[in-house]
Amino acid sequence: MPGGKEKNKAKKETLKEDVVFSGAGSELVGKTIDRFEIVELLGQGSLSVVYKAWDKQNRTTVILKVVHKHLLSTIKNYKKFEQKIRSLIALDDPHIANYRDLMFVDGRVVLIMRPFIFESLEDLLSKTGHIGPERAVSVFVQVCKALEAAAQEDIQHRDLKPSNIIIIDNQKFSDEIMVTDLGIAKIIADENSDTRSDQYMTRTRETFGSPLYLSPEQCAGKKVDYRSDIYALGCVIYESLTGKPPFVGKNVLETAYKHMNDMPRPLGLDPSLEPISTRFEEVVSKCLAKEPEARYQSAEELRHDLELLLGASDAEWANQAYIYRASSTKKRRSLGGGLRSYTPRSDISLESAIWAVGIFVLVGVVTYWGWIILKPESKKYPSLDPNMLWVVQIKTKPTPVEDFGNKEEAAKVNLQSIERDIGKNCREYADALLAIVQLYHESQHWSDALTYGKMLVQTTEKLEKDGQEGPAPMSECYRLVAYAAFNSGAYDEAVPAAERSLDLAKNKAALNVNNIQCLRILGDLYSRRGNLPKACDIYLRFYNLSLVEKEQHPNMFWDACTKLGDIYRRQNNLPEAEKYYKQGIEWWRSHGTPETPWAAKALYGYALILYTETKYKDAEEYIKEAVNLTRKGSNADSTIVGAVRKLYIDILWKTNVMDALAVQMGDPDKEK
Repeated sequence: MPGGKEKNKAKKETLKEDVVFSGAGSELVGKTIDRFEIVELLGQGSLSVVYKAWDKQNRTTVILKVVHKHLLSTIKNYKKFEQKIRSLIALDDPHIANYRDLMFVDGRVVLIMRPFIFESLEDLLSKTGHIGPERAVSVFVQVCKALEAAAQEDIQHRDLKPSNIIIIDNQKFSDEIMVTDLGIAKIIADENSDTRSDQYMTRTRETFGSPLYLSPEQCAGKKVDYRSDIYALGCVIYESLTGKPPFVGKNVLETAYKHMNDMPRPLGLDPSLEPISTRFEEVVSKCLAKEPEARYQSAEELRHDLELLLGASDAEWANQAYIYRASSTKKRRSLGGGLRSYTPRSDISLESAIWAVGIFVLVGVVTYWGWIILKPESKKYPSLDPNMLWVVQIKTKPTPVEDFGNKEEAAKVNLQSIERDIGKNCREYADALLAIVQLYHESQHWSDALTYGKMLVQTTEKLEKDGQEGPAPMSECYRLVAYAAFNSGAYDEAVPAAERSLDLAKNKAALNVNNIQCLRILGDLYSRRGNLPKACDIYLRFYNLSLVEKEQHPNMFWDACTKLGDIYRRQNNLPEAEKYYKQGIEWWRSHGTPETPWAAKALYGYALILYTETKYKDAEEYIKEAVNLTRKGSNADSTIVGAVRKLYIDILWKTNVMDALAVQMGDPDKEK
């Protein structure tokens, strides 16, 4: 039957074409697709196979990227799919490896690119291990520019990793960076009618590569937006500086757990590079924040800090870096410089679907246990940034003062009367100012305290210039200004006022309010801003002062010990961190009580150091004590309670897996 033979022959030819076009690699070399003759296989990834080809019509060399057919089998609307792909072609940025055109051939998508000689960041790291801070800034500033250009067209990457960042061979001594595969993963995910095509990626050679760069929200299958790309880029920056990704588990589940729950180890950059080492630590930490709201809100913000990182003075870094600016969940900075409304997108990424399906298939009946293991502690407790462990939480609600309204009115009337009858440049006016400043301090009306405190400083300085004595020493006047500025959030005013107060009081060796309070203010602000060398210097002074009179002021001594120890921890000087934390805890054991809120925080901080040093059994001993203290304390800070419990579980995973499971599954209020 001729018809049957022809049908079978056609079927065989189709099968042969499927094999040739399956992305199997070298079988396509030597073949012709449309006007392109395939010359060489360049590489194969989770999305496509890449070939070098000869354009017979235009007589030029091109690169062809052939998208895997498995990923396209359930495309809902090919016309819409093509429109979205063509929107990628319209991207015009020097840092994006763009496509010239696309073709649909036998159900395949073939993307056409201009040729260039390059190596990927993945290739570079495999040869060098890591790159230095200066080169890292150069590389990732350009990556940010690519993401910015994409964001202007509402395009997200969704598959950012070292293999998708390429370094062009431009015969120069500077890196020319391009980002590849931008937006393809998201388009495929958007236009697939189901997730069957996603399963292909779980079977590729990159099975254990993709989860290394997934954000916590992607691991959990939650809504994602541009900030997932920021997290992925943070992972890549971390790996580029250290030679290792921030989170690596024994399997997909453990890697996902680490993304959702663990803090990365410090970068451990050369201390001689300070302050660059500390600044990179801060930038990467912000990129890798578990909550999207705590990360950089755009690639533009990240680029700004990277460009500032190498050359900025301490003051410029503290005042201009986005690392210290509060993030907003409702507004984000647009690339044009303005603000626009921002709502996280409701689509779920390709990677999220991959792991949701993959975990279901691979784990099966163990899925429930996987959920128990992976569930974030933040559902019960606010998250704690360990770097903010000892930063003061400012109270904004004023403290009630009996008959405050009448006292305030009387103080203001007295001040106005003196100004009218005598003038401002007199001792009586200064006395009245001091009285109203003290009233505002007592009632915690910090903005008013700051306003009148600055007036007190000006008046007292004039009196002293005229040879008169003010109502209080100048060091005390500046202390009042520093404390009011600190509590009202006017940190730029608090720092110089505290420094001036200390300078004026430097000849007073005894422990006093001026010294201790101003040292605490400066230490807190330098710590908060990430200026660790200055914070260390301040807390060393605090420690030395409190050491002299630790018998009379034991709480100040153990406070100084832990704050100094925590700065050393953040600098990755773990032996010194352990030494000072241990001093403080031992002094508290002999001179303090379990009820002090300081104790649980100190035990947590010390256990965190031991955990980082892989001294898991010792860490377990101290964190258990912290757990008991938080359970007994009726007024325990919920943030500390959650952080203590999470670290306890993390340590148990290293020492006793069954206990870890038991604690993870149990009600924290009923643990025994």
